[in-house]
Amino acid sequence: MLGSAYTESDDDAIQEDDDDFVFDIDPTVLVDTRKLIIDEPIAEGLHSIVYKGWYELNPVSIKVMLPMQTSNVPSSCKAKFQREVNLISKIKHKNIIKFIGASVEPKMMIITELLEGCSLHKYLESIYPNALSLEQSISFALDISQAMEYLHANGIIHRDLKPGNLVLPKDKMQILLTNFETAREEISGEMTSEAGTYRYMAPELFSKDPLSKGAKKFYDHKVDVHSFAMVLWAIVKNQIPFKGRSDLLAAYATAKKMRPSLEGFPEVLLPLLQSCWAEDPKLRPEFSEISQILEKLLHNYHSTGISAKEKACPTTSVQELFPNYVEDNSEHEHETQNLNTSVCLEGQSEVITQNSSPVLAQTKHKRTLKKCKGLWLCFRKCFHIG
Repeated sequence: MLGSAYTESDDDAIQEDDDDFVFDIDPTVLVDTRKLIIDEPIAEGLHSIVYKGWYELNPVSIKVMLPMQTSNVPSSCKAKFQREVNLISKIKHKNIIKFIGASVEPKMMIITELLEGCSLHKYLESIYPNALSLEQSISFALDISQAMEYLHANGIIHRDLKPGNLVLPKDKMQILLTNFETAREEISGEMTSEAGTYRYMAPELFSKDPLSKGAKKFYDHKVDVHSFAMVLWAIVKNQIPFKGRSDLLAAYATAKKMRPSLEGFPEVLLPLLQSCWAEDPKLRPEFSEISQILEKLLHNYHSTGISAKEKACPTTSVQELFPNYVEDNSEHEHETQNLNTSVCLEGQSEVITQNSSPVLAQTKHKRTLKKCKGLWLCFRKCFHIG
């Protein structure tokens, strides 16, 4: 099933596609469509088109689900739309896009605040090959972490955290989380596997064996923590994770315990990054802990007077900011053998020859860090996190 950049959730696709579906949405969140004006399109996806518009003369963003007429939408898609509306209508956080209302007839629409800005993905593209300052990177990461901390505290998993679903307003001073199509309330049982975007997806969501559409696996909210690590790496490096590899090979690399190169990555963020993308979800920190770390990092940077324009940390050692931090200078052996693996794609088998890559090798940087569990224990001790 590792075939496309994006895969949708089928958690609610258990209902028959018939004409008997009845929406169960709080009437107070439904808008009066007579007060809604739809203007020019500003974005388009597989299942929706986003328009600029006005509601009660205020500028808004209007996501219209496809097909355009509700009567032509299958029940399974109506159920997904209903879940998204019911989730986002309860969410109120400074780093999450503001929900205004929804409509179910004659079109299925979600109305949110209009942000005269761009996605984080587009912004990073616009400044390439330059990168954000380390301070700005940490500030953006903190915005994301606080939004995710709020969701997890309310029992919600996003499952598609990536730069394309993070928006910067016009002033470019903060990050807002958007797109709750694949979000769902966390349950203790099985949930749909491979929900989200492969390049940023946690390894426990993957399957190298044939699975039917909507097949389920056991996982929890820690899948979002892994995605956060990939986003953090992309923000700091201003690169796409596993750049130059297809989505299929990027997913395969993660499944084979490979991670993007750490060469040139600021040492001060390495323990946090590596603990967040740990293979074992139990070793990944909670977002409440991540937020504490990032807040204290920003405080340390402000108190030491480091320039906001600094893109790396060449004159400040990791020991200065984390006195209890321990490094391991031992090197691991490089992989030299080719990996021939069959990966299942919607019931078809595709053979991938994976050559060892200096980009993916975790040993290319001179100094490697100890295992994630030890790194995170060190962080907790340094920052007095209980």
